[in-house]
Amino acid sequence: MKKTETTSFGEYFDDQRDRIVKDMQNNKNTELYNAWREDYDKRHKALSLLRKMKPVSTREQNIVKEMILKVMK
Repeated sequence: MKKTETTSFGEYFDDQRDRIVKDMQNNKNTELYNAWREDYDKRHKALSLLRKMKPVSTREQNIVKEMILKVMK
């Protein structure tokens, strides 16, 4: 990644700009993590319910396997 040259406005303002840029990046990472975690929790809740099922016949086992694979995607 190419780093662009920035104009210096003094140490105080440069430090302030760096803190703002860092905070914006952290906020973006937090939003992405929260979205990922929500999706992860939703998938694993459904997956745990499917795993608790006790299929009796081979046909039921195949149906549960297909449902698990669909949830894992």
